[in-house]
Amino acid sequence: MEYNEDDDGLLSSQIVEEEDLFLDDSHHDQDIPTNSPVKSTSAGLQAVDKNKINEIIYEISKGTPFFENERKKDAAVTERIDALLAKHEKIKNDDLSNELIVVDKMMKALEEERDLSQHIIHIDMDAFYASVEELDQPHLKNVPMAVGGMGMLCTSNYEARKFGVRSAMPGYIAVKLCPELKIIPLNFTKYRAASQKVRAVFERYDPHFCPMSLDEAYLNITNFLASTTKTPAEVVQEIRDRICEETGLTASAGIAANKTLAKICTDMNKPNGQFYLENNLNDIRDFVRPLSIRKIPGVGRVTERVLNALKVNTCGDIYPQRAMLYKLLSEVSFNFLLRAHMGLGSTSVDTQYIRKSISVERTFRTLSSRTDLYIKLKDISRKLAQDLEGKKLCGKTIGLKIKLTSFEVKTRAKTLPGNIFKQEDIEKYAGQLLEKELPVSLRLMGVRLSTLSSRDDEDQKGVKRVNKTCLKTKQTKDTSNVF
Repeated sequence: MEYNEDDDGLLSSQIVEEEDLFLDDSHHDQDIPTNSPVKSTSAGLQAVDKNKINEIIYEISKGTPFFENERKKDAAVTERIDALLAKHEKIKNDDLSNELIVVDKMMKALEEERDLSQHIIHIDMDAFYASVEELDQPHLKNVPMAVGGMGMLCTSNYEARKFGVRSAMPGYIAVKLCPELKIIPLNFTKYRAASQKVRAVFERYDPHFCPMSLDEAYLNITNFLASTTKTPAEVVQEIRDRICEETGLTASAGIAANKTLAKICTDMNKPNGQFYLENNLNDIRDFVRPLSIRKIPGVGRVTERVLNALKVNTCGDIYPQRAMLYKLLSEVSFNFLLRAHMGLGSTSVDTQYIRKSISVERTFRTLSSRTDLYIKLKDISRKLAQDLEGKKLCGKTIGLKIKLTSFEVKTRAKTLPGNIFKQEDIEKYAGQLLEKELPVSLRLMGVRLSTLSSRDDEDQKGVKRVNKTCLKTKQTKDTSNVF
């Protein structure tokens, strides 16, 4: 999934679907923090010397406020891990036979939920923003190029990835890794136009496809398959071919029995490839067992580090330790891991699905004056209101996220008496949260609206209220006429 950005920094307008299982996904595996560590399993980064790149990043960032803040956060994660290990040491010799019975019953119940009748595909456009730019400037295909700004990169082409340059990396770090890197400013008019063409292809195969961002979507092709003699793999190849023919862009895809597996499959043959995991229980088990735990959607750096400390490195490591993990982890965390081990996931693909929250955030050069901060808040509120309008959503909980110049992140939230979606309301309530933090020097600000509901539902409630009021008025008038 790509990021959104404007001229002065990172603009992230995103649907919040997955969160790191234990803590905010902003920590690293090393005890000594490194800025944006390279994940060598990402598309285009497999041949990169991860350790060498991380050493360079470490040298560039050490001594900075960001570095010190990351050190503090890493220490907090280490403390969390130490507490879990201490608990593990305390109960490792306990009789966990009762826990084993409970977990096995849970697994039996979960197995009954498994649906192997659906064919879900996850499609992810390859280096989308960079690829769109390369359509206009073909010479960029052969040079290291990234899209974004010096504050943050949204994506990079595959030439740049050979140097360790990737998405969500500060531009000033990227140019140290690759001095000849060409950074192109964002142009969302072009990206939206390209996305619309891609979505037009999706609609032919699933009118109810679910877009996750400009460059990513889920489709359920079960009904389409009933109307053709083609196999799921052939249909997905056809979709990818049509996308390429009509847009000049390539896409990668995963085909599986549910959304979680389909998303994992997408990464198996990136870029410009596809992977089909057949709807067969034995095939699913064989596929999931050796998977790195980090491959599971929702598992970030922190969760990976915590689980690795508990000797859970792959999905196959979960089952032998299921009773112990049941004792150590929260109910939500354990259930998540159990489903991952079993290869379970949702088969619901619906455009009308209500997301948990929607947010917009921006990074910028240090701002500290009240006027500048409220101008920035106004701009963020405007963009969030536009996104809510486009998705016909409203929300009841307003949240403010700020990052100080020390890189410390603070979040504040407030539940409102009713749903809001207009810019002036977002600006008003987010402004109240910001006011309590002043004076402050910031390098990032974000606003989130959660507890979402459909505007259509709100409109219906409004109609019912009006009708009820009219009925009461009519009854009052009729009664007065009697007397």
